[in-house]
Amino acid sequence: MKIFPCLLVCLALFALPAWAQTTYSTKSSKAIKLYEESEELFKQRRFDEGIEKLKKAVEKDDKFVEAHYKMAVTYALFPNGQEEALASFRKTIALAGDNPRYRGAYYKVARYEMKQGNYEQAKQNANAYLASEPTDKKQIKELQKIVSDCTFAVEGMKNPLQITPTKFPAPLNQHYLQYYPYLTGDQKTIIYTAREKPEPNQRDSDENVYVATFDGTAWSLPTPISPTINSPDNEGTACISADGRTIVYTICDQTGARQNFGECDLFISNKVGDVWTEPRNLGKNVNSRFWETQASLSADGKMLFFISSRTGGVGGKDIWFSKIGEDGKWQPAQNLTEANSELDETSPFIHPNGKTLFFSSNGREGYGALDIYKMEYTNKQWSTPVNLGYPINDHKDQFGLFVTTDGLRGLYSVDKFEKGVPSSFLYEFNLPEPARPTFRSNYVKGVVYDIKTKAKLEASIDLFDLTSKEKQASVTSDKVNGNYMLVLNQGAEYALEVHRKGYAFKSLSFNYTEGKDIQPLEIDIPLEPIAQGTVFTLNNIFFDYNKFELQDKSKTELDALVKFLQDNPDIKGEVSGHTDNIGSAEANMTLSLNRAHSVRDYLVKAGIDTSRLTYKGFGSTKPSVPNDTEENRAKNRRIEFKIM
Repeated sequence: MKIFPCLLVCLALFALPAWAQTTYSTKSSKAIKLYEESEELFKQRRFDEGIEKLKKAVEKDDKFVEAHYKMAVTYALFPNGQEEALASFRKTIALAGDNPRYRGAYYKVARYEMKQGNYEQAKQNANAYLASEPTDKKQIKELQKIVSDCTFAVEGMKNPLQITPTKFPAPLNQHYLQYYPYLTGDQKTIIYTAREKPEPNQRDSDENVYVATFDGTAWSLPTPISPTINSPDNEGTACISADGRTIVYTICDQTGARQNFGECDLFISNKVGDVWTEPRNLGKNVNSRFWETQASLSADGKMLFFISSRTGGVGGKDIWFSKIGEDGKWQPAQNLTEANSELDETSPFIHPNGKTLFFSSNGREGYGALDIYKMEYTNKQWSTPVNLGYPINDHKDQFGLFVTTDGLRGLYSVDKFEKGVPSSFLYEFNLPEPARPTFRSNYVKGVVYDIKTKAKLEASIDLFDLTSKEKQASVTSDKVNGNYMLVLNQGAEYALEVHRKGYAFKSLSFNYTEGKDIQPLEIDIPLEPIAQGTVFTLNNIFFDYNKFELQDKSKTELDALVKFLQDNPDIKGEVSGHTDNIGSAEANMTLSLNRAHSVRDYLVKAGIDTSRLTYKGFGSTKPSVPNDTEENRAKNRRIEFKIM
């Protein structure tokens, strides 16, 4: 092994406590002479030669404790000397027993064994060191955590999860280093960060964001995402919104061209048609003079989680979050105290369901190093983080997990070292049930267009939970190609409302309550220009069977209709009620009239002038589809609004 001297290492080495002793554990004069020669060589920063002297000293007397210990603490100073250090520390313990002079070996061995996943040995050495009543509070706390983690890990490994990681096929994984994969909601586009060269000094190898697309059979050749996003500076840890039209990523500005607030800042870019806009710094409410990176954007692009080393947090690196306010600006970042520990958190990932957060931490009970945890947002509060378990987590660092919209697959990168050259590759695996998001999800996507001209339209699309009446998401369709995408979560009925000035009100209804099969949906949305005679269905007006009193969950749609009429004060309209063909014609006519009346009354009470509204009941006389199935009959039971 080649050891390279440097000033900092020398300072650390000579800062070790001097033993100042006149006697040694060996009686071999030759071994002692070699040991003392090594001391002089170390002072001259001739480390390779000093190590060789120590090796020869223990060859003369394998029970020479001082030489083994000196070799251990020397090797420990170098990243590529960890294996040799562990072997020498183990030998020191075997020879020295309870000698207080060498109790630091127990501390070192406990840490090394933990890093290698040797939990029983790590726990044994940690307890041995703690039994010696050390006074260093930091070391005590660290070793107490090792004992706790070892107990947790041994128990957790008794019930391993069944996962089979699979390397992404070519043409993906073509770089030396690729990591932090991110998929769009439909799993058709992947972005990730990559380095072209396996440089030891990362600054010598430029980081860039790459993109590839899936055609249903194979992935395309990855290409740099855009010249407006990639630059001579490092770009990394990018995330993308579910619709693939907003990207937030890290820029570590070395040239000053990007006007960072700190060394690494978060930037945002939007895709219009096929073109990415010039990236914009997210501003001082998100970025600071410290280090910001590893962002995760909610499905609709309105909420951001990220890592920052700024002050005011719980530990070292913490998870922070920011939301877009009503003014369209990012609000001051807040610390996610429910997730953060006294140590470090990394790589937060907010699942497209908006309710499950995955992240890595080395400050919680786990398998050692960085483990992946998840927490759920229910009843307006975060649950206690839960370790994803073994073997998703083990003694190595785990981070950068991405989970698909349906919650069935996990994506991550695997680091490898071959002949001293680092590499990392993208992998995927089927996510076991215990590790999946509690709230299942899928998506609806399509194109918004003018029903008459077929022109693609930019429109506001809002998703409401009909039970809570809360807006769950809000997106804008692409002004060039009209594309939109929204994530729908299981457990709710949704109203999707589409708004564009000059066009009639449009709504869709989705029932994703328990028991409903959550499948991806592709629905194009035609919008009709406002004109006399235009008729649109109010798809989210609800009544009890054979009743005309409005259900409470109808309020979301009715309030949207009120706003439409307020925004278009010249419109006069007719509310019409319709039924299926079950029951007598007379009863259906009365029921449809009363239901139309209920809707009209709501609008009037909300401030719409009576003179602008009429109402009619048509019973079953104007079916929109044949009354030959229950599904069709449900479509015929409807409320319509006609522009007069």
